[in-house]
Amino acid sequence: MRTLLLGTLLLILSPLVLAEEADTEVEAQVIADLLALEGIPLPTERLDDSDKRDEIERAIYRQLAEGPRPTEGASSEWFGQSIDWRAAAPADAQADTLGVWMLPIRTERFVQGSLEVTGLERFSAYLAGDKLAASDGKLELALPAGTHDLWLIHTGPAEDAEPSLSFQGKTEADRLTIQPGAPAWVTPERLTNAETVNAMVISPDGEQLALRFSGRSDIADLDIARLEIRRTDDNEIVRRWTDNVPSSIAWSPDSRTLAVQQGNNLWLYPNEGAPRLLLANQERLGGWQWHPDGDSLIFSWTEEAEAANEQRRRVRSLEDRWAGFRNQAQLFQVDVASGLIRPLTQGEMGVNLLDVSPSGDRLLIQERIIDYAAPPHSLWRLSELDMASLETREIGQFRMLGGALFADEGYWLLSGPGLPGADGATTGEDLTPNEYDTQLYRLSADGEARSVSRDFDPSINEAHRLPDGRLLISATHGEGGMLAVFDPRRSRFEEVETGVEVLEQFVASEGSRVKVAVRGSDANRPQRVHLIDLDRGQREVVLDTRDTEYRGVELGPVEPWRFVNRDGIEIDGRYYLPPDFDPGETYPLIVYYYGGTMPVGRAFTGRYPFNLWAARGYVIYVLQPHGTIGYGQDFSAAHVNAWGRITADDIIEGAEKFIAEHDFVTEDAVGNIGASYGGFMTMYLATRTDMFTASISHAGISTLTSYWGEGWWGYGYSGIASRDSFPWNNPELYVEQSPIYSADRITTPLLLLTGDSDTNVPPGESDTMFTALKLLGRDVELIEFPGEDHWILDREKRYVWWDTIIAWFDKHLKQEPEWWEYLYSETE
Repeated sequence: MRTLLLGTLLLILSPLVLAEEADTEVEAQVIADLLALEGIPLPTERLDDSDKRDEIERAIYRQLAEGPRPTEGASSEWFGQSIDWRAAAPADAQADTLGVWMLPIRTERFVQGSLEVTGLERFSAYLAGDKLAASDGKLELALPAGTHDLWLIHTGPAEDAEPSLSFQGKTEADRLTIQPGAPAWVTPERLTNAETVNAMVISPDGEQLALRFSGRSDIADLDIARLEIRRTDDNEIVRRWTDNVPSSIAWSPDSRTLAVQQGNNLWLYPNEGAPRLLLANQERLGGWQWHPDGDSLIFSWTEEAEAANEQRRRVRSLEDRWAGFRNQAQLFQVDVASGLIRPLTQGEMGVNLLDVSPSGDRLLIQERIIDYAAPPHSLWRLSELDMASLETREIGQFRMLGGALFADEGYWLLSGPGLPGADGATTGEDLTPNEYDTQLYRLSADGEARSVSRDFDPSINEAHRLPDGRLLISATHGEGGMLAVFDPRRSRFEEVETGVEVLEQFVASEGSRVKVAVRGSDANRPQRVHLIDLDRGQREVVLDTRDTEYRGVELGPVEPWRFVNRDGIEIDGRYYLPPDFDPGETYPLIVYYYGGTMPVGRAFTGRYPFNLWAARGYVIYVLQPHGTIGYGQDFSAAHVNAWGRITADDIIEGAEKFIAEHDFVTEDAVGNIGASYGGFMTMYLATRTDMFTASISHAGISTLTSYWGEGWWGYGYSGIASRDSFPWNNPELYVEQSPIYSADRITTPLLLLTGDSDTNVPPGESDTMFTALKLLGRDVELIEFPGEDHWILDREKRYVWWDTIIAWFDKHLKQEPEWWEYLYSETE
């Protein structure tokens, strides 16, 4: 017999010689060791007779599985009794006592088979939040590559029986390894369920910080939300909501009163005294902001449009296709003392509040104007509202308006580099600026704009005015994000060290000593919240989910890798390695690139979880080809009127050079994947090269003309990506760059993924390519996700979506089709 010793585990495997005989039945693996927790003080006879047995066992499972991952010698407290986890054999199960077994399973590939449990009086099994059904003592398992914690709760050996566990794989390749004490790897459930901060608010005096958390317990089948307020000097929690969690909060300018919206009610919580209900049972309220005088609040109130006719609907404009476009949001003000509400704005179009002047006498507001005269075929009116007279004065109309703030003289404006009459563009006459590469302008009271960020390559996302007139700026900077202070007096940007690579949110206090809270993550480090003393440059950790949500989880390394393309331009990028990476081994490679024109940021997780893919045994190379913002205007301008020509060259050259320079990947096991514009790139690349072994396009564009007309945002996006080019004046662009017109060149196996309710890139774009490749007899698959739009948001469907991606690559890059066949049988 061949044996394999791993830590404290002895697995008895089938004879090697028999594994090579095709007609020989696969021999079962005997599981000889596991982690055990026995002697839990709960009478087994009463548990057996209780009609709440299932609830009690699930509660035990939840407490154990959602706590620290057990290791040998770790303790667990039960009714004041401390019990240690120990490495044990199944036969060591104690009689007449409640016990828990934990099997930390490792699989090298997709594994299918049955785990047979014998000799126990009674047991229940749990995996990834679900209770497994047992038939004749057998548990059917289907496990992708990675780590899996299987839990068994039992009441000891049956009479005159010796407990045992054995796994019967479907084939010789279906093997389990049990590794007590080994770290876990990241799983889909951990990525989606981890409790993280999704919103922050800091008090004006900087003494308190509010954090709103969201998470999920699959075991309890419960979405978890809470809001807590912490003191910034010692990080102590001073107030917490775990039920009826506020949707928004706002501190008064003196930090003495907290406005809290709970459902349709607005409460005022003073630092001293009882809470007071200010507004009750008012629907569709939001966007609360205190007036600088502290005596009132400004908010938006949305009126939902009613259908004029249930039998038909006239589409009045291109925007009228958008859900909720006919709803009208107007601004109102509520007096704190009396509760009296007065309307501030009124009109046919909704109003968005951008800023309140420091003195409180004026508001900056934004309104949409339906106008298609020039790209990107949208128009915004920027106006100033006088709070005394409630009269508005138009400041200007802008095709791109990313935000505006009051300045000491005039205004600050966020807009594209091509702002008419301004000096924001730095590209030569042969290039058209990419209007998504947002710039900062100083706008005079009479509407004259002057750029202050011409020499600042990062693309600006948000600006916040500090009490002394400086601006706090968040920006896209290459693969990461950055926070910077802009000093108008010296016209200089100075970066702030945030301690995170990708900035999710920042909030700043209003006192003379500015405190800034930031939340964000790194490529291989999950979310943190940091508190920064802006002028002293000091930074403190408020929260690190590595210590709370990812304890015991091992992540693979992430390394930078850049190359100089044939035109002498450096192309940025990085790559992810499996947690157990061995430089002497070879791995399949997945190549990923941007969608839209945003770079693929170094965020820890997202819709395309690179750390999870690495844990499934892949190397992932992410590059930032020409066209993306954050690398300067000349670089981003390559996106305009190109539709893949330049970008594809970078991707192909980058993949070729990455393979050539890294011995741990091979050129015959290389996949590529992209979404939205990146999904278009996948299809387009398939018409340009056959270097990829398998490809995936999610929500990809196959025909530029149909996307431009049918996608609800297609005309606007095309107004930037195809500026001044239309099917009637530039048919060559719309035909030559549409992958469908070169479908006969595609030989790479292609998986098309789409939500069947996608309004951005309609599913017809995937349908069209699927039809073409089917008629051409090519290897193509189309998977639709019912009810999903441009993103797969439903948790359970997201798991299937992620599984589908790796199962496709397993089939073609690892020559392991079993998972794909398990998910998508021919008889489905």
